[in-house]
Amino acid sequence: MKDKIIILGEYQQDKISSITLECISAAKQLQGEAEIILLLMGEDRKKDACELQQYDVDQIVLVEHPLLSRFSNEPYAKALLSVWDQLNPAILLWGHTDIGKAISPYLSEKLDIPLYSNVESVEYNEKRLFLTRPVYSGKLIEKIEVNTPTFFLTIKPKKWKASQKKLERNCTIRSLKVKIDKSIPTLIGLEQKKQQTLNLEDAKIIVGAGRGIQNEEGFALINQLAKTIGGTVGVSRGAVELGVCDASMQLGQTGKTVATDLYIACGISGAIQHLVGVTSAKTIIAINKDPHAPIFEVADYAIVGDLFEIIPALMKEWDNPTIEIS
Repeated sequence: MKDKIIILGEYQQDKISSITLECISAAKQLQGEAEIILLLMGEDRKKDACELQQYDVDQIVLVEHPLLSRFSNEPYAKALLSVWDQLNPAILLWGHTDIGKAISPYLSEKLDIPLYSNVESVEYNEKRLFLTRPVYSGKLIEKIEVNTPTFFLTIKPKKWKASQKKLERNCTIRSLKVKIDKSIPTLIGLEQKKQQTLNLEDAKIIVGAGRGIQNEEGFALINQLAKTIGGTVGVSRGAVELGVCDASMQLGQTGKTVATDLYIACGISGAIQHLVGVTSAKTIIAINKDPHAPIFEVADYAIVGDLFEIIPALMKEWDNPTIEIS
């Protein structure tokens, strides 16, 4: 009988998230012969399941319940405990996201099953499984040998390529019933901040704002640059602490991890907590008036100077049709 790997499907703005497709690729690398099950939880997910049949999974399992219409820790955890008991998998896999970080420690403790979190890569050496992950805010990389066939795993976003669709639809879809008691606290709604128009994880170009933007005028300048070059805005903790932007836009250890084509860091010193979220960018341009700023150690291009002078000049040059940007 094949081992089973369950992937928890996550949604962003009612669409399956890129981290779920990355989990499919990670699952194939973990155990190529295992049965890969994509778990979709929520309300009325049948249409989503049909659209996902072309991905490289063996089975899609639907868990539909009104208490799962929006993510909430307690209902999700109870549903996953029921799924675990019914399907008896070897591995439960999902992203090191807000959802993964919220419920994986609880499930690990409840079921007494080891959890390996924020994993960047997996490899086999003489049939022994090794995982690598960043520790101490990304200052070191830890290599772990896994000595148990059953475990939980969360993967770092953007470290695996998203699984691609196949031509044929050959995976089965089935429903699974779970019983969830209504929790004492009840989620009545979610309020979406309107500042961010594009999902940061999927952005091709990100302009980063740090403490060096100083104020709302500086943040407006960052937004103007992002609009000019067709990008979106991400921030460091320093910008959030200035009170000019929302924490949902934060990049780094306590924010989002991105692998954008171009990252322009404006007024960001380059603390390790921020760098762990952005160093997978293909090209990094750093603008900072401090020539010794740590951000310059990872930047492909360094601009030393006042961002309030450099950014307007950069936008002017960007609009110049004689300059090619590749």
